[in-house]
Amino acid sequence: MPIHFALSRSVLLVLGLWASGGFFSLNIFGLLWERHKERHGHRHLPHVAEVFAPVAADQRVSYHASPLSTPATPLGARTAAGVGSAGISHSRLRSAAPIRMDLAAEPGLVSVVIPTHNRAHILGRAIESVLAQTYRNLQVVIADDGSSDDTRSLAESYGPRITYVRQGNAGVSAARNFGMGHSRGEFIAFLDSDDRWQPWKIEAQVNALGRNPDAGLVWTDMAAVDETGRLVSDSYLRVMYSAYERVNFDKSLPQVASLGDLIEAFGASPPRGEVRKGDLYSDILLGNLIHTSTVLFRRAWCERSGGFDESYARAGEDYEFYIRLCSCGPVVFINAPSTFYRVGAGDQLTAPSMLLEIARNNLRAIQTWYPRSELQIRLSRRVIRRRFAESYAWLGEAELDAGHRWNAARQLSKSVAVMPALDKRVLLVASCVFPARIRDRLLAARRAVRATGATGAKIDGRLV
Repeated sequence: MPIHFALSRSVLLVLGLWASGGFFSLNIFGLLWERHKERHGHRHLPHVAEVFAPVAADQRVSYHASPLSTPATPLGARTAAGVGSAGISHSRLRSAAPIRMDLAAEPGLVSVVIPTHNRAHILGRAIESVLAQTYRNLQVVIADDGSSDDTRSLAESYGPRITYVRQGNAGVSAARNFGMGHSRGEFIAFLDSDDRWQPWKIEAQVNALGRNPDAGLVWTDMAAVDETGRLVSDSYLRVMYSAYERVNFDKSLPQVASLGDLIEAFGASPPRGEVRKGDLYSDILLGNLIHTSTVLFRRAWCERSGGFDESYARAGEDYEFYIRLCSCGPVVFINAPSTFYRVGAGDQLTAPSMLLEIARNNLRAIQTWYPRSELQIRLSRRVIRRRFAESYAWLGEAELDAGHRWNAARQLSKSVAVMPALDKRVLLVASCVFPARIRDRLLAARRAVRATGATGAKIDGRLV
């Protein structure tokens, strides 16, 4: 290689490192100065709220005022208190997305809402798994989000067993709300159109809430299968959601029963799994723990806390919904896989191409709800700071993978400001100002490493 090319590359590398160091230092100094002013100024923000900032304005997200909330009554205020199983007082976090259900609730009926868009080729398997449930008092609502394939004819082929409703394409949040608006059940369950259920799922969940009338939500583990139906993992919830690594379930949700106590159809050899109950109000703020296709909840809880926020249009909408739903009271977890979750398909909302949206909405959810909940949650200052640092870092990595290097640098700098350390975040900030050719090669190498052996997306962000 000619000497002048080598010298040029060396100079570019030094300039890149110098610029990244300056950019990083200015970001850190600005954030720390803001924290200093806030701490010694007129406004007191007790934990990491003083470094909260909305997700970048160019992401065009908004949170609209709701008739359910007024300046005189903060969203997190305990205006509707109840006492959970551990003696914990609960308030309802109310949404900017009030849900309207015009049909009266029928006691004991479970409304299963299946949102779908152009999945007629796979929807039938989801429907069949619902109709095969050992619990028979069901209403199946197909919420068609503007499909252009044979979804309607497929749904109508099942006759009166299926309630088919259609709207223009508006996203999964709007589709779930639309489906719930046509529900008649005392309970509501969701099933994504590419997933399937075990026959005992609804029976076990209804009985779990029947045994625990103060609880209002029950979810389960899930198994992962590929597009051919081959089993990938028989316990995938903890693989997909790394927030489980932060939660002490023995403390937060102690065991109260076993799965065999809840189902009768299997006689002397029921599936195994413990049933746990407790308060998830604090732990859910550490990251999502609940997968939507595994859930069943009381309709009354949803009417109180609100439906899905439809501004979370594309992905990550479920986490914000479950933060609010878990604020209503105790919940139940059945540690057995009731759901077959499809992984590795390009049309999934958790496909790698959607991870930027999920990371943005994760940060947005905790920025929205933590400040309204911090007087009630049982989390240390350090734990909360780490949660925000990881969320900023996760979003920064996702922005960098998407090629948005200045947004990435801002989010990564915020992460280091919240929890300073010399780790991979500093290197990622430096890479944001490398020459384009070097940066592109580094990003390509990172994507290749992360894609090796991947069958699905991990929903969370962790510090190294």
